[in-house]
Amino acid sequence: MRRELVILLVLCSVFLAIGCAENGAEEPATPVEEVTPAETVTPVETVTPVEAVTPIEAITSIEAITPVETVTPASNATPETGGEGQTIEVSIKDFAFNPEEVTISAGDTVRWTNLDSITHTIKGPDFESNTLRDGDSYSFVFTKPGVYEYECSIHPSMKGTVTVTE
Repeated sequence: MRRELVILLVLCSVFLAIGCAENGAEEPATPVEEVTPAETVTPVETVTPVEAVTPIEAITSIEAITPVETVTPASNATPETGGEGQTIEVSIKDFAFNPEEVTISAGDTVRWTNLDSITHTIKGPDFESNTLRDGDSYSFVFTKPGVYEYECSIHPSMKGTVTVTE
């Protein structure tokens, strides 16, 4: 068995030597192709990503608003029908109450009308409106003398004052 292994190794070595020997013929050289410069490439425009927009205020639901009375054009004071007192108009525009301060008599009504495209509210110590959309109004009859400070509960920087005299 050992002898057969030795013969096998010798034969493998001989075949290996024959396969590696040169036969004297040279292989032809591979021709080199001439490379031409690539065309000029125009760079692609850089695109700036757009940022996601976050809404300023979310509107959860639209409440039905029942007007207390028909809205009349804003003015400083108009007589109330029925001879009960006057109605003072306050407009809501550009995130402000106009006029910001009013002085009225007990029994007078203040009517706030929203002229902004943004919703607002009226919230005072004894009164509070629903959400007022553009064109909506809220009225309140002041029966007790005193100073009533109010604000928009959606935009607390919006403030106003109603002073009620005897």
